[in-house]
Amino acid sequence: MEAKYLFRLDDANSFFNLKKWKAIEGIFQKYNIKPIVAVIPENKDQSLMYQNSNPNFWKIVQDWDAKGWTIAMHGYQHLFHSVSRFQSIIPFYKRSEFSGLSLENQKFKIKKSLKIFHQNDLDPKVWVAPAHSFDSSTLKAISEETNIKIISDGISTFQYFNSGFHFIPQQLWSIKKKTFGLWTVCLHPDTMSDEEINEFERQLSSSSIYKSSISIEDIVLTKNNKKMLDYCYSALFFTRFFVSSIYRNCNK
Repeated sequence: MEAKYLFRLDDANSFFNLKKWKAIEGIFQKYNIKPIVAVIPENKDQSLMYQNSNPNFWKIVQDWDAKGWTIAMHGYQHLFHSVSRFQSIIPFYKRSEFSGLSLENQKFKIKKSLKIFHQNDLDPKVWVAPAHSFDSSTLKAISEETNIKIISDGISTFQYFNSGFHFIPQQLWSIKKKTFGLWTVCLHPDTMSDEEINEFERQLSSSSIYKSSISIEDIVLTKNNKKMLDYCYSALFFTRFFVSSIYRNCNK
């Protein structure tokens, strides 16, 4: 099948850099792209406080929702504790807001997060874990406390179903032309320079990937398990990831 692309914008919170987010928003409007937006409802992570808290933040999120953008729950406060990467279902990092915590603690965080969304007339349909880190208790907490059935994460070439959730894979952090599969490109607007934003639009246009972009609403959700190709791709991805991590640590 022809490759299809989703775009995801991470770390939207009231302390975001409005100018950069508006620049990305303008590009997506120009090319009729409806991304997933990972919203932190009560950000306490100082590393993500780029400006003073914007009193109109939730109105902006509501406007995105009205445009057909998919609003996702990006944890609760984006505060991390240390964990073994292998405590998480997707072993990216040694930090997490959720992995390793009790079910009760995780349910508390998700309940508090959902309450903030509801107070602002929003009902998130997708889960995006901070630092890609979540465990089986996180999935149980999401299932018991929310109506969310879609996880934007996972390393595979196609969507797959596991533990009662539809996993929409997220494998790219920049535009790369693919011949088949379902690919999610994750961007962090706050950390993109003006040059990188301009280059993103140039690549989006020149590659014509925007013509193959879809939204969550366009996906026909199935209950298919991972296929052998997905396992092979995941094994190759994480082999490269771990080798790269070791190389970086050796050269510090």
